[in-house]
Amino acid sequence: MMSETKVFLIRFQLAVLFLFLVFHSSGQVTLNENEPIYQLNSNCSVFTTPDTLSGQAAWKAITNNSLKIVKDRTNPGISNSAYWIQIPIINQSQETSFYLEIDYPQLDYLQLFEIQEDTVLKLYETGDRFVFDQRPVSYRNFAFPLTIPKGQQTTYLLNVDKRLSASRFPLTLYRESAFWKMYNQETIFYGFCFGFIGLVALMSLIVGIRMKMYIFIWYALYVLTFGLRCFAKLGYGYQYITFNHPEFNTHFFPFTTQLAMFFLIMYIQRYFNSEKHMPVFNRVMDVILFLFILSSLAWVLFPGFIITAGPVLISIRYVVLILTIVFAYSSAINHLKIDAFRSKIFLVAYSVFFLGVVSQILIEYGAITSSLVPGDPLFAGFFIEVGVLSYAMIFLILEIIKEKNELFKSNQKLNELVKKLEEKSQEEEQQFVILKSKAVVDPGRIRYIQADDHYLEFYLNDKDRPEVDRNKLSAILEILPAQFVQIHRSTIVNLEYVKTIYGSYLLLKNGEELKLSRTYKPELEERLAK
Repeated sequence: MMSETKVFLIRFQLAVLFLFLVFHSSGQVTLNENEPIYQLNSNCSVFTTPDTLSGQAAWKAITNNSLKIVKDRTNPGISNSAYWIQIPIINQSQETSFYLEIDYPQLDYLQLFEIQEDTVLKLYETGDRFVFDQRPVSYRNFAFPLTIPKGQQTTYLLNVDKRLSASRFPLTLYRESAFWKMYNQETIFYGFCFGFIGLVALMSLIVGIRMKMYIFIWYALYVLTFGLRCFAKLGYGYQYITFNHPEFNTHFFPFTTQLAMFFLIMYIQRYFNSEKHMPVFNRVMDVILFLFILSSLAWVLFPGFIITAGPVLISIRYVVLILTIVFAYSSAINHLKIDAFRSKIFLVAYSVFFLGVVSQILIEYGAITSSLVPGDPLFAGFFIEVGVLSYAMIFLILEIIKEKNELFKSNQKLNELVKKLEEKSQEEEQQFVILKSKAVVDPGRIRYIQADDHYLEFYLNDKDRPEVDRNKLSAILEILPAQFVQIHRSTIVNLEYVKTIYGSYLLLKNGEELKLSRTYKPELEERLAK
């Protein structure tokens, strides 16, 4: 019975040992004629140490089994340690020129060594704390040219050192032709992506300025700053913007992230008019905006502290980003009753963006490996989000243009109506005589007008006493209808009330006589003849 128990224990120990060896064994990368690209991480051993070691000291510690082995061979997450990756390669192909790529451009220090028997030979030293021109290959990621003789087994030792932040080192080995093919394809792809993002930002800015609508300006600034953030995250920022300023490069990526979040909140507030529809949540976001402004000032004044507090700030930034996404979702759901189409488009866009954010957080904290998510998940989510949101913004522009056209047509109709009313009013005004005393007199009631110094007396057929107004006879004659004729230097008569002319007098139908001047008599006779 005892012997059977011992046999079982021995078998169990052997099984555990076997699993341990399988889990931790690195094996080796065998290069052959059929494969141009090799993923190396599964065949590497990764060690960690809090100390900064020389290559010789690290190799000695590895061979003595005194360095701690890291289970995650690609993505250990945020830590304050240095990493040493042992990469054994045997070349059984005819190719001798290869490129080793580390697909994560945000690494401070990198050293690549070649193990030659007991000697550790340094091949390259680089990182984003060096100027860009010092890289062995002018590429957004870190890449190292390697020459591996045919039929030879070579062991490389890679040192990765990035403290107080996320570390990742996805390793890929390319044949030389495969590397440059990948480089060209990637350049075209990202050129298209960032060209599209830049075009969206520019067009939104132009529309916002021309139409004086701040929502398009905030959208343009959000797309621009988050596009710069992705540009920096993928390594292009250091390659094309901050290439000679390593210290500034360490701030460029997180600072553009903060600016993008600031403009994102401003955009969402105006997209959903949260000040009106969600006043409480809107005030919370206003507080966050204020904190963003304060932290940006602190960043400028105390840049060293920001770097030291990197892990804490990363956590805070993601908390704020998640809160912003919650704000976006809440606003969109609340806005469904007001504009369902725009809200649904927004929800689709932010669902994709949120998925990218979650994937990025899980990768940076080491919860999942980057191999599960191709490329940069946050950039992919952002790019799709911009495409979907731009679709919604185009519809918003079309709605605004339609509203403006309808308003323009309504204004035209209104102007035409006002013009007609003015013309009608003028016609009606012409049918009456408005005196300086503000009295309104129907011309048909006036028998004649008599001048008395600076005053005029209007004799009306329904009044015994004349209407008196301070005016001139010549001025009043200009506004009177055609049936009024001047018959004397101080008298104007209404022809409708004239009965006959005899001599130097004019007889009215009611029996009144008015003096007729020889100067005005011919015109009067001509008018009466008509």
